[in-house]
Amino acid sequence: MEFGPLTLAGTRWEIDRADFDEELPNLLKLIEDCDFIALDFEFSGVGSDPRRGQVDMNHKPTLAERYKELCESAEAYRIMQMGICPVKWEPNAPREPKYSSRPFNFFVAPHVEKRLFRYDRAYLFSASAIDFHLKNGFDFNKLFSRGCLYLGHQEEAHIKGLKRQRDEADKKEIEPKEEDLPMLEDVRSQIIGWIKRRESDPFDFLNIQRDAGYNGYQRRIISQFIRREFPDYNGIWYERHLQVVPYNGDRERNIVLKREDDFQKVLKVQRGVRHLIDKIMELKKPLIGHNLFTDLVYMHNMFIGDPPEDINDFRRFLQQSFGLIVDTKFLALHCKETNKNSASSSLPELGYRLSHMTYPHIDDFPVNTEQNHVAGYDAWCTARSFVKLSAILYFAGSDNPLPPAEIASCLDSRKEEIVAALATRPPKAGYGKIVEVELEDKRKVRIPHWSSHFWKVFGGRICVNGTVEGEFTL
Repeated sequence: MEFGPLTLAGTRWEIDRADFDEELPNLLKLIEDCDFIALDFEFSGVGSDPRRGQVDMNHKPTLAERYKELCESAEAYRIMQMGICPVKWEPNAPREPKYSSRPFNFFVAPHVEKRLFRYDRAYLFSASAIDFHLKNGFDFNKLFSRGCLYLGHQEEAHIKGLKRQRDEADKKEIEPKEEDLPMLEDVRSQIIGWIKRRESDPFDFLNIQRDAGYNGYQRRIISQFIRREFPDYNGIWYERHLQVVPYNGDRERNIVLKREDDFQKVLKVQRGVRHLIDKIMELKKPLIGHNLFTDLVYMHNMFIGDPPEDINDFRRFLQQSFGLIVDTKFLALHCKETNKNSASSSLPELGYRLSHMTYPHIDDFPVNTEQNHVAGYDAWCTARSFVKLSAILYFAGSDNPLPPAEIASCLDSRKEEIVAALATRPPKAGYGKIVEVELEDKRKVRIPHWSSHFWKVFGGRICVNGTVEGEFTL
C-alpha cells in the first residue's frame, strides 16, 4: 500500500507555522500508515555549564552523570528544529520494491498564544551553538517568524491550572476600592434610567462606556456589581464598552460553552508539533535516531515535561511510552562496513560509506542538494542509514555486540534476553544462513521483521560515547 498522493509529497518538505494546521491531518495519516519513523533535532545549546570545556578530561562520567547533565542542559536550552521521516515498504511500487520516505522539516518557535494567560518561556542559546548553526546556514529569522508552535504536556497542565484559578477567582466577590465607588454609582444610575424607559426605548440593551476605558479589575467589580444589584440583567464586555441586556439563561450557557470551546481551540493550535510526537507514542511506531540519547532527553523536556531524576525511571518511561527504539550509531559501530572508528560512524560519513549500496532501495531526498545539520535532511539520512545497516547486519553478518555493561537490576532480564538471542546468531555468519530468506532477487531485500530476534540484539541499545558504560539500554 503506497502513501498515496499528498500535497506534502514532492519537493515541499519544510512546513512552517502558516501551513501547519492545514497539513496536520496529512502528517498524522503518514505516521499512521508508515512502518517506522526516523527523527532528528537541532538544539539551541547542549551542556548546562558555560565552562563545560574546562572539565577534568581525566574523568569519564557514568551514564547517570551524563543523564543528569543532559537534563540540566534540556532545561536551559531548546529544540530549534525538528525533522521526521515516515518510511513505508512498498512491495508493489511501479518500478521495483522500495522503501517510500517522506522527510519533513519544522522550525520550532518558542512563541505562546497571548490568550493562554500570557504564559511565557525563557529561551537560551549557547554561543557555540549559534556559531555552529550559522556556519551551516541556519535561518534564525525563519525560526522566530515562521517556526511552528509547541506545548508540552506539563506546560498544558500548568495552563489549565491557571484557567481553573481564574474561573474560581471570577466567582469570588472582591471589595471595591473607595475611589471606584463613583464609577459604580454612575453604572447604577445609567442602568436604573434605562430600565425606567425600556418600554419606549427601541433598543433592548444599554451600552456603557467612558473615554478612559476599563481595566481588568474595573471590569470585574462592575460585572459582580450588576450580578448583585440587577439579577435580572447581565453585562457583556466588548473591547471598549459594556453592554447590559436582560438575563437569558440559554445565552449565558452558550457564552460559557463558547469560551471553553475557544480555549480548547487555542490549546490545539499551541500544541503544534507535539501532535506528531503524541501520535508516534500513541501508535508506538518504531523510532529510529542517530546517537539519539540527547534527542530523547530533550524531547521529554520539550513535549512531556521535566525528565525523571533517576535514569531508570527515564528508561521505564521510554519502554512504556514508545515502541522499538533503534540507534543507527549502535548499528554502525557493529557493522564491518562502517565500524573502522567512532568518527566513521557519524551521519554524513555513514551516508558516504553506504552510498554504493543499491538495495534495499529507499526514495531519494526530495531536494537535489545536501542539507547537512538540517533536521529534516538528517532524519532522512538516518532512515536511509537504518535501512542499509540493518540489511547488512542481518544478511551479511557482523561481529556480535557484547551484552550491556550497565549495572541495574531492571536490566537483568533484558541482558538474559540479549544473551539468548545472541546464542542463535553465529558470529559473522549472518541470519541469512539460518532462516529461510530468498535472496536471489536483491530488490526484495528488506530490514528484518520487527518480531525477529535480531532486534533483541540490536534494538533498544543507544550509544552514549564518553561514558563508563558507553551504552543506554532499553
